[in-house]
Amino acid sequence: MFQKKEPKPKTKKPGFVQNLMLTGQMTRLIVYIVTIILVTVFMILAVLSLLGILGFGSYFDYFVFALLSGTGVFGMYEWMRVRRIAHIDDIFPDFVRDLAESRRAGMTFTKAILFASRGNYGILTPEIQKISQQVSWGGSVTDALRSFAMRVNTKSIRRTISLIIEASNSGGNVADVLDVAANDAREIKMLEAERRTNMQSYVVVIYVGMFVFLAIVIILLKSFIPAMVGTEGSEGMQGIMGGSGGTSQADITNVFYLACLIQSFGSALVAGVFEDGKFSSSVKHIFIMVFVSWLLFKLVLGV
Repeated sequence: MFQKKEPKPKTKKPGFVQNLMLTGQMTRLIVYIVTIILVTVFMILAVLSLLGILGFGSYFDYFVFALLSGTGVFGMYEWMRVRRIAHIDDIFPDFVRDLAESRRAGMTFTKAILFASRGNYGILTPEIQKISQQVSWGGSVTDALRSFAMRVNTKSIRRTISLIIEASNSGGNVADVLDVAANDAREIKMLEAERRTNMQSYVVVIYVGMFVFLAIVIILLKSFIPAMVGTEGSEGMQGIMGGSGGTSQADITNVFYLACLIQSFGSALVAGVFEDGKFSSSVKHIFIMVFVSWLLFKLVLGV
């Protein structure tokens, strides 16, 4: 008689919130929400101040606050995320080598990952546990590794995960491929560290150039401009500014104020690209440079 096959137990699939946590998108979503709320609030205050409805504060300052709040929150999150990923990049080759040793010991690839999740890999341990949870909840190892690569999103880890997945699907000698992938990840990390060290000097030059520009503008506004807008130089300044009426020092200060903010914003964009080739790295530089420019004009010139 034929034996009746027992139905396979149904595996509980992760819910929407659990999926967000496993893929690392929950924290990013919270940061986006907080950033949008802060920027929206300050933009509304700026519009109300511009229309004369709000009786306190300058509309231009509210626009600056909107920029600072957005870049401050997201920039801090991005800076902490990049530092965390850099530490993960350092430890990841050790994890891959341990997977290779587990495969040589006769474990399947899934069991090797589940066994590694019980080890201690420092800051990489929570990420390995997320991979293990996705596998235990019914997800495939391939999907779990791709989710990990998407969370960390570095060139070396994406490359290594691709090699591991291809080796696992092909059914070849996975242990040897894992060793090669670990060495490859280590070399890529060394190359990226060398590039970052070489580009730091360009970032420093950009910061020095911005501070020199700010110093020159402040000296002009404190020493030369007041003399030029006096009774003797008012006609000359009137012609320079292109107006028919008298030009006040406040008007000139506001022009330089806007120029410094634009200069800070542009310099920060270039500094972020020089740092690691990504515009997302410019966010923290935008916050620093714009905040320093705004603070100097407030404290020194009382704008």
